[in-house]
Amino acid sequence: MIKFFLFLVICASAAFSADLTVIAMDYKQQYPQRHKTIILRGKKGTAFDATTNASGIARLSVANGDTYTIWCDGITGEFDCGFGNSWPVPHDAGSGEIHIYYDDDRFDLKGVNFNTGKAELLPSSFKILETTVKGLQKYDSVRVEISGHTDNQGGLEYNDKLSQARADAVRSYLIKKGIAENRITAVGYGYSRPRADNKTESGRAQNRRIEISIIQ
Repeated sequence: MIKFFLFLVICASAAFSADLTVIAMDYKQQYPQRHKTIILRGKKGTAFDATTNASGIARLSVANGDTYTIWCDGITGEFDCGFGNSWPVPHDAGSGEIHIYYDDDRFDLKGVNFNTGKAELLPSSFKILETTVKGLQKYDSVRVEISGHTDNQGGLEYNDKLSQARADAVRSYLIKKGIAENRITAVGYGYSRPRADNKTESGRAQNRRIEISIIQ
């Protein structure tokens, strides 16, 4: 279960800003999300950011009297690590604390597409792949696995080969864009790791995907 908490300590005197502490941990609350950029976006159009330290803690001063959503920066770009939740900061708030729990070691490369039965990247794939290149350049010590997944149409051997070829195609694209070969592995899992029921079209669509996982 994902849990979110916001505790605000109200000061006796009115303040123009609130000092918030964000504590970011994994879902099991065992490991801090270290050196992650945390962004609070207000409904009034303001944005405030800070980076978590080795203990997963970031401190921000935000304008009070606004309601904020929380975003985190990953290797595929920003994502909503508040999962749609928002936090109001009262006008007279002086300080507060937000606890968030998430894991960002695995992402879907949503938007990476291929022609049916083939491993050639469609032009629509390039936007998310360019974002991924920038993320890998920013987090330049990270090693990743590109994994290909299919539905169960066409048989085991066919899908194993297709998923591997598609993962290889993504890996080759990233290498051509300057990411070191030894930072990227590619694995095709065929239909061995379904996300949804292959008996329905919507389920099969969910199972056809490319993922990127941080492995170091």
